[in-house]
Amino acid sequence: MDEKKLAELIRSVIKEELQETNQIIRALRDGQEELKAQMEGLSLDVHKLHGELAAVRQERQRDRDVSDIRAGRTEREILEIKSRLDHLEQQDN
Repeated sequence: MDEKKLAELIRSVIKEELQETNQIIRALRDGQEELKAQMEGLSLDVHKLHGELAAVRQERQRDRDVSDIRAGRTEREILEIKSRLDHLEQQDN
């Protein structure tokens, strides 16, 4: 085989390899774009869940505060009733 044909064969092989490499790069780039879109979707989901969790925490705190207020009122009412009972018992004696 002469040098000219050998050089042509080498160019042809290099061209095919380059085309294959370019296809691989395009496929990787497309896959990377797909992954990027999925990550953005997950990020939005995380932000939404974070907001929902914050709302639930606020609601739980509000419920605790209301429970504390009710417990305080109930305790005062119990003390008031005990005081009245003591007063009635003293009147009976």
